[in-house]
Amino acid sequence: MNEAMVTGRMGADKKARGGRILQKSGLSASQVINLLYDRIIREGNAEFLLDGSPRDNAAWENAARFVDSLSVERATRFDGMSKAQIRVDRLKSRGLM
Repeated sequence: MNEAMVTGRMGADKKARGGRILQKSGLSASQVINLLYDRIIREGNAEFLLDGSPRDNAAWENAARFVDSLSVERATRFDGMSKAQIRVDRLKSRGLM
């Protein structure tokens, strides 16, 4: 397998703090970078790295508004029944019990 080097720059303090956390998990920086690239390749994008970005927050706010706009009252005779009770009720309504 041909290997390539991936180089990144960060502050020394960040590297030290992150290194300690990785060490506790039994991981090296190289292993983490390989895992990161595996996930990017598997998902076909790197959107999971952007969690909390303003663009993501706007999408969540839109989704929350949509959910909040849905009707709360969706009461049916099946509310509060178990699946087994619903099956029995349906069979009785069809005259099969």
